[in-house]
Amino acid sequence: MKYSHRSIIIIFFFLLSFAPFIDGHEIQKEFTFSNSDHGWVGEFADYPVGGENFFELGWGWENLPIAIEFPGENLTKGLFLSGNNHSDDLFMFIKHQMDGLRPNTFYDLTYSILIECNTPSGISIGIGGSPGKNVYFKAGASNTEPKKIAVNDYYLLNIDKGNQSHSGKSALVIGDLESPAPDPYDLVYFPKQLSHEIPLRVQSDPQGRLWLFLGTDSGFEGTTKFYIAKVSLHLNEVEPFVNFMSANEKSLHGCPSSRYK
Repeated sequence: MKYSHRSIIIIFFFLLSFAPFIDGHEIQKEFTFSNSDHGWVGEFADYPVGGENFFELGWGWENLPIAIEFPGENLTKGLFLSGNNHSDDLFMFIKHQMDGLRPNTFYDLTYSILIECNTPSGISIGIGGSPGKNVYFKAGASNTEPKKIAVNDYYLLNIDKGNQSHSGKSALVIGDLESPAPDPYDLVYFPKQLSHEIPLRVQSDPQGRLWLFLGTDSGFEGTTKFYIAKVSLHLNEVEPFVNFMSANEKSLHGCPSSRYK
C-alpha cells in the first residue's frame, strides 16, 4: 500500500495525539540558607590554572550582612562568592543537582533570586568597568554538570553560559550587582531581587535530573563579594508536541508546499 506525504503527516499527528504527557505539569522549588546550604557548592572559571590564591577565590555559608524578614520567614544566613577579577572575565557560581523530574523532558525554567550586594549605584567606571553594572548575574541549568576545564593553561566552563553581558545556551543574564541602596555612595550590603520573564528551555537527563547554577560573569577588574539569600525556581513542562516543533520547525515549515501535495 502506498501513502502520500500528506497521509503520512496525518497519521503522524494522529499517533502524536495519543503520546503520553501531563498537560501543564509544573514544579516550584525554593532554597533558603538560614539552616543549611542544601548541598549547593561554589566554583570558579575564566581564570589561569593555579591562580586561585592570586584571584583570592572564596565561597561559603555564613551570616548575611543584613537579616531579611518576611512574614513567617527570617533569612539570617546565605551563600557567598568572592574573588579579585584580575582576568577581567571571572565567573563565580554556585551549583546544585536537582532530581525528581521526568527523564529526557524539556522544561521552561524561570528563577527569582534574592541577593545582597554592596556596589553603589552611580559609579559608571571602575577598573576595566563598573563594579556594579559590569558584574552580570547569570542563572542557568544543564543536564551536564557545570565545571571548569583546563584549556591551554586557562580554566573555562564546560557548558555555554555566554560571555559577560551576553546570555548563552545554558544561562541567561538576569541582572547585575549594582546595589539598590538609598545612598548611592554607601558601601553597606543591601538586598536586591533578580528575576526574568523569558524562560530558559532545558532538558532533563535520562534519570530526570538537572544541574542548577547561578552567579556572576564579571567585567570589573577588582574584588567582588556578594551573598545569595534565597533561590526560587519554576519549571513548566513543555509538551512533547512543542518539543518536536522546536527541534523540527524548519523541516516542517521551511519546505515547499508541493511536498504536501
